[in-house]
Amino acid sequence: MKRRKAIQRLGWGLTAGLVVPSWLSSCKKDDDPQPNTGPTVAVIGAGAAGLYAADILKAQGYNVVIYEASDRVGGRVRSLKTSDKPTAALYLNSQTELSSDYPNELGAEQVLGSDSAWGKVVTDLKLTTGNITTGTTDNYFLDNALADAATAGADADFMAAQNFFNTLSTYSGPHVSVQDAITAAGLSSRTKNILNSWIGNKYGTSNDRLGIAGLAEGLALRSRNNTIQTLADNPMQDALLSRFGQVADSVQVNSVIKAINYSSDKIIINGQNTLNGEPFTADVDKVVVTVPVSVLKAGDIAFNPALTSEKTTALSNMDMDAVIRIIIDFKINFWGATSGFLYGGTTGPEYFNSGALRSEFSKTLSITVGGAQAVTLSGMGKDAIPALLAELDTIYAGKASLNVRKDLAEVPNIIAVIQDWSKEPYIRGGAAYLKPSGTQQDRVALAKSLSDRVFFAGEATDVNGEFGTISGALLSAERVAAEVIAKLG
Repeated sequence: MKRRKAIQRLGWGLTAGLVVPSWLSSCKKDDDPQPNTGPTVAVIGAGAAGLYAADILKAQGYNVVIYEASDRVGGRVRSLKTSDKPTAALYLNSQTELSSDYPNELGAEQVLGSDSAWGKVVTDLKLTTGNITTGTTDNYFLDNALADAATAGADADFMAAQNFFNTLSTYSGPHVSVQDAITAAGLSSRTKNILNSWIGNKYGTSNDRLGIAGLAEGLALRSRNNTIQTLADNPMQDALLSRFGQVADSVQVNSVIKAINYSSDKIIINGQNTLNGEPFTADVDKVVVTVPVSVLKAGDIAFNPALTSEKTTALSNMDMDAVIRIIIDFKINFWGATSGFLYGGTTGPEYFNSGALRSEFSKTLSITVGGAQAVTLSGMGKDAIPALLAELDTIYAGKASLNVRKDLAEVPNIIAVIQDWSKEPYIRGGAAYLKPSGTQQDRVALAKSLSDRVFFAGEATDVNGEFGTISGALLSAERVAAEVIAKLG
């Protein structure tokens, strides 16, 4: 679905539906937005956080300009389009399209929590969803064999691992990696890969890199339910753009920000057009920065005055690893129509039956890999695809390689798509996570403004336990918009 058609079909725009913050009483659902005659706010980044922050600020009458470094809107919310062309980050293994009659997601893939911030948006947009939690069952790599939920549930080692996972939010031990905590808990090595799939990989890394103390602190703050949904018919990116369609004309794509000088009365931002290399300058009253942690850590934006020591310390306790999404097309569904996730692989920690509850022709697997293994697969290029098939062959008796769909070229190509987020120049990874040295306070520190002039949003700054999610980005935008409005009046 094209963005314009999506906006027309769904009929949602500025401050429509949820998420409208409760404090925004002067622009309710049925009110007209205020005329844009007030101060100017620059928003850096057109992902979920940037779009929502701009949506609220524009509704309050501020002039808003969104600077997006890439050529598209949505950030890490990206749906595969028939018009997509290959790039360094997007590899199309064949010119033949995937056979699926449902959207294929290259970034955020599920709605996490039906009552979450993003879940409420989906509900208010009246989008049809499928409940993965209740409508599918998971399977596992266990002892180099396929174990269904019943088999795994009868395994004492598996149940011990599941208990560890279910009680993560109550962890109160030393600041170590998740893997070190697993080892200290005496859990069997048989479930090591399953636990990595459940925890490290879910947060865009691996258990040996992810800090358990900071993770537990964050999870303890989470208030949403654990329902996992998919959008049955609508691409995730279209839903996001439809919700925030009224700020589309405020977005300047191909505009990378290089410097933010907030030392004088007006804040001066310097940027560059990525198409022609032309520099540009703008004077604004406030700035909202929503770029990923990877960009901040790399120092791609020069701040004057510099970032505070509190903020640089917070960044040193965070990281953002490579994440890769591979979608493979098959001639038949050999893994089961009601299968949800397949956990515990080493080549691919998470395989998702992406057509589940969406189509009777569910013949694609969506594989998500984070951390060091993502770096390995990234280096393999298209050879990562047969490596994943080989892993599936071990538990499905060779059915993956036998039934993978190929095109009709002289030398047939497997029909598959690879989205390598580490190769997106203005993103460079999946989601921000806390190292063993990190605590929830680091997210709080990253979220603080600089002299009440430069403000920060994005999933990494979430303080509600929704880090790494669309909901986390939305909640951070709500927070930062309130901060900006409080200072501008």
